[in-house]
Amino acid sequence: MKPKIVIVDDDKQICELYSEYLAQNGFITYTAFSVPEALKIIREREPDIVLSDVIMPQEDGFSLYNQVQIFNPDIAFVFVTGYEHDEKVIKRLQETGRKWIAKPVTLEELMSLIKSELK
Repeated sequence: MKPKIVIVDDDKQICELYSEYLAQNGFITYTAFSVPEALKIIREREPDIVLSDVIMPQEDGFSLYNQVQIFNPDIAFVFVTGYEHDEKVIKRLQETGRKWIAKPVTLEELMSLIKSELK
């Protein structure tokens, strides 16, 4: 069975790029542009992994992560950030204990990280 991934980013082009690449590499992909939309998809589709941008309007990726932990603490979760030089963001990423990758992301790096999280 193909692994399912939810890609969460307020940038639709990023979502489309990641989704297309991951679909070509054997994933079933779902995209969400906000935390509420992502939560709905995660509850309905029960993905194997969530790939989430950190900084988004309204709620951020940390809020999504915290909410998902309540109903599915074992789900694989990877953060993507363009704020790798922001000490507060890095501290919060480290506190989650989850893997993260800095933008700009190469698709090969992204695939490698996702595969390592699914093992």
